[in-house]
Amino acid sequence: MFPQLSLIFLFSLVVIHPFHVSAKTWCVANTSAASTLLQANIDWACSEGKVDCVMINPGGPCFDPDTVISHASFVMNDFYRNHGSTEECNFSGTGQVVTFDPSYGGCVYT
Repeated sequence: MFPQLSLIFLFSLVVIHPFHVSAKTWCVANTSAASTLLQANIDWACSEGKVDCVMINPGGPCFDPDTVISHASFVMNDFYRNHGSTEECNFSGTGQVVTFDPSYGGCVYT
């Protein structure tokens, strides 16, 4: 009956639908990765100044749980976020991209 109106309505749903959000991703340590490799990721990123590792130091909001996989996940995500346009979340096979926010308590993954 009003084909133009239907087309405009459909177009508005696709372009300006209020629930349309782009998928955000995070980079975390692969649970099957060796702890030695994850520690190497932490050491590399922190020693080269590529990541602000204060967050995973004792007393930092991301220190607990004090595990290699937790610290590596935070460091890898921080590097991924700050260098994401040019770097992938690979880290020699120790990283994985996830679509859920890994933040917890006061430890916020950006």
